Amino acid sequence: MTLFKQIAILLSLFLLIVLGTVLTLNFKSANESVSQRLYEDAKNTASSLSLSLGGANGDLSMMSTMINANFDSGNYISISLVDVDNAVLYERTIESSYSAAPKWFLGLVTLEAPVASANVSAGWSQVGILHVQSDVSYAYTELYTILKSLLISFGVLAAVALTLLNLLLVAVLKPLKGVQKQAEAVIRNEFIIQADIPYTKEFKDVVLGMNTMVTRVKAMFDKGNRELQQQKELEYIDPATKLKNRKYLIDKFPEYLKIDASSKGGVNMMLALSGVIEANEQIGHKEVDALFVNLAQIFTDSVSLYTEAIVARMNGTEFAIFVPNCDEEEATEIAQSIKNATQYAIAEYKLDPELTFISLGLFEYNYRQSIGELLALSDNALTQAKFCDSHIHCDRAQNATEVMGKDAWRSIIKEALSHDTLSFVSYKVVNAGAKTVAHYALSLALESSEKTYSYGQFMAPANQLGLSNKVYQNILNMLFKKTDPQLKNSICSLRLSYEYLEDTQSYEELSTLLKQYGAKLPLRLIIEMPDKFVRKNTKDVKEYKSLFEKYNIDMGIYEFIGESHDYQYLQDLRPLYIKAEADYFLTQSVQSLSALRLITDAVGISLIASGVMEPETLQRLKEIHIDIIQGKMSDTLEVEL
Repeated sequence: MTLFKQIAILLSLFLLIVLGTVLTLNFKSANESVSQRLYEDAKNTASSLSLSLGGANGDLSMMSTMINANFDSGNYISISLVDVDNAVLYERTIESSYSAAPKWFLGLVTLEAPVASANVSAGWSQVGILHVQSDVSYAYTELYTILKSLLISFGVLAAVALTLLNLLLVAVLKPLKGVQKQAEAVIRNEFIIQADIPYTKEFKDVVLGMNTMVTRVKAMFDKGNRELQQQKELEYIDPATKLKNRKYLIDKFPEYLKIDASSKGGVNMMLALSGVIEANEQIGHKEVDALFVNLAQIFTDSVSLYTEAIVARMNGTEFAIFVPNCDEEEATEIAQSIKNATQYAIAEYKLDPELTFISLGLFEYNYRQSIGELLALSDNALTQAKFCDSHIHCDRAQNATEVMGKDAWRSIIKEALSHDTLSFVSYKVVNAGAKTVAHYALSLALESSEKTYSYGQFMAPANQLGLSNKVYQNILNMLFKKTDPQLKNSICSLRLSYEYLEDTQSYEELSTLLKQYGAKLPLRLIIEMPDKFVRKNTKDVKEYKSLFEKYNIDMGIYEFIGESHDYQYLQDLRPLYIKAEADYFLTQSVQSLSALRLITDAVGISLIASGVMEPETLQRLKEIHIDIIQGKMSDTLEVEL
């Protein structure tokens, strides 16, 4: 219960008790006043009537007439005349009627009319004693009318008082609302500075303290952001040509060399400039550096139509041009264009073309290659290019023999989609330091009539056939509508691909699913998005995150290599964790890793190393305090469930 409600309830109860007490006292006073008035009326009637009866000189018929006249003209329940021996000479009585007041009131209020008496004398002789008792029915009616007036008055007074009390509390506790919002923002790792400083000393001290804490945390994040930007520029950018370097290219390769890569293949060109030593002797180092800058521009311009192409400087004389979704014929045309442009550039510096020339080794890769194979085969193509007359040589990867053709795969995948035979397979993501399971990463299996296919077997054909988005639609429907009982009460992560998230229909489909089934999901879900999508589409991802938060779904980032020019998006989106390949963490400089940790610690983001296959890798990760791992080693560790 909020402080506002607690104070409001206490003060309201106090106010109502005070008003109730005053109301009770007022009604009690009115009750006593009415009772007193009943007695006074009866006493006055008895006194005046006794004098009149004394003038009748003991004539009973005349006295009865007088008594009847008074009884009929007043509100009396009884008037009686008795003699000195207490024998009744004459009496008039009626039954009291309480119809004017409700029964609950008559049962609640007890009102008795006292009997007033007076002596009746005829000269010096006493005729008798007159007894008069007023009728309480009109007194009950009057009291009930008084009670209604009091209740209305006090009801209005209470409503006005409670309204004023509410307004007063809102005004007094308004600064507390700001403090509460700021505290909630801190819990969500948001940085909010409260500009309105309250006048109340206690609130003022709290607000100033919160502002100071938030300012320091924000400063820590900004410092880490700047340092990581600088380190990434040092680690990923060649200082002379401003191209990407070898480390960047190697960190980027895993995005393209995987089963569910957006690109199924392409060409990696290795380029080497021969005769650099002779060129340095002939025109000097500065001119050679300028030549390299010109060549870098030529390389960049040659693949400008390929949005995902990467141009990198591998070492002093060698470059790489990595072009996904490019075939051998297109790459050969690009290579010839580069060769012609570089020959012209070399000629402008008046260098001997027999000594200074460019060699281009082209390797047409596919997504099945490992990074080591891709680099080795690309280097081999470059070696061949250096010794051939055209200085352009092209090799291609040996395609793995397909067990089934596209038509067979299309039939199997479509059958699985129509009969819902896709199923989840979970793998542990382990905190090796605490020896606990952080969560379970969900993968897929496809069950056909003949056998069960793993994610690595069927997802590549699904991508090639354009069915990957339908696969994701199917598994999301399966997860929300028919949750596997084995997943209940667990924490699970589900990875969504770049292509699925980029589809404009995906948000609407996911939103509809969550509206229908999100509140009933019997597990805690983490949706993982690729860093490539998150940093390029921050606005769209914010919409996804807002949608997820409504249903207590967290968001994670995978395939992180820190290639952004600004890491503010991590603060804006505040993912639960960042997943990166183990090799990425292990090849970072101390400064880069420290800056990354400064950012993630400031906003409460965990770091997870994926692809941890060997004990040596796990040990090296522990040494740099990366404890949460995913891979073969996570399944071999003994953990507390």
